[in-house]
Amino acid sequence: MITLAFDTSTKTGSFALLKDKILLVEQFMNTGRNHGETVHPAIRQILSAAGIGIGDVNLLAVTVGPGSFTGLRIGAGTAKGLAFAEETLIVGVSTLDALAANASGSALTICPMLDARKGEVYTAFYRAAGADFPERISDERVISPEILLTDMDRPVLFLGDGAIAYEGLIRSILADKAHFVPDPFNYIRAASVGLIGLKKFRDGDSLNSLIFAPRYLRLSEAETRKLTEGNGGDRINIKRK
Repeated sequence: MITLAFDTSTKTGSFALLKDKILLVEQFMNTGRNHGETVHPAIRQILSAAGIGIGDVNLLAVTVGPGSFTGLRIGAGTAKGLAFAEETLIVGVSTLDALAANASGSALTICPMLDARKGEVYTAFYRAAGADFPERISDERVISPEILLTDMDRPVLFLGDGAIAYEGLIRSILADKAHFVPDPFNYIRAASVGLIGLKKFRDGDSLNSLIFAPRYLRLSEAETRKLTEGNGGDRINIKRK
């Protein structure tokens, strides 16, 4: 089983090829370049490095959110295009699940945080699950860090660009209960996306390549403006579950 996995949900991008559970090639970029400019060249590069043609890929694993609206749309569009052209199956992987995988084996409660802007983060809580990936023990949500940290009474391991952005606040509230990973572990790895995706595929979980859409957790700016205008200009606060 050859899996092509990629993540474009944040400012960074990651691309990987796996043969069953063996990582063949992985590329990570934190250059600030637009994913629309880099995704197809990166995929061609890792295929070439592995000596594999796109027709040899059996499975596409892509992050479906939460994350950047533009980045997620680029990832979904790329996966749909490849799936249509090559008749390849797609599995969707939560960005938070993939990020939490960087802390596999931790004895602490794991809290991946992605910067959602507007003073909020995308997050959920996880716990180590033996040899498998961390198990999610709360719903994914978009929330202000201050509210998230209220009444947190246990040691927690934070990771992700949201943890970087709000490290000072987290430390000021939790003091010695707050723990952080080294910088390279703050970014989503396509290798984890591929491994999680492979497990989901073997569990019978795949996406309809024609109709699947990213999971944003909250409305886009355009949707918010439309709803506000339709409400006579009054501000409303609507978030996706």
